[in-house]
Amino acid sequence: MTWAVIVLVLTLTPADEMPVTPQWKLLSFDTAAHAAVFLLLAILTCFSAGRQHRFPTLRTHVFSLVLVGCVAFGALIEILQMTMNLGRHGEWSDLISDSIGAVIGLLGMAALRRWWQ
Repeated sequence: MTWAVIVLVLTLTPADEMPVTPQWKLLSFDTAAHAAVFLLLAILTCFSAGRQHRFPTLRTHVFSLVLVGCVAFGALIEILQMTMNLGRHGEWSDLISDSIGAVIGLLGMAALRRWWQ
């Protein structure tokens, strides 16, 4: 939950208050940052949800629920960026990067789960 709040605050910071990001040639810094932030969000959420013993259904469907939640959260951020007039721009490419990061995080968690068992 804390990481999600940090992500929300950082993504809704007005554009004129954001630091200058480096210009990468192969992959944009922004794309990599979106993927990395949502990779970590998916891992932390998956780990936390797996520890919820009171909700066995949540533990059973954790990967699909976390994926849907991460994509929905990414979409919400892009919609807020478009509508809040902060000098930020909602972009489909950011949502795709968010989704790719979440999928990679979940694949890593699935691999870790298999290895652990």
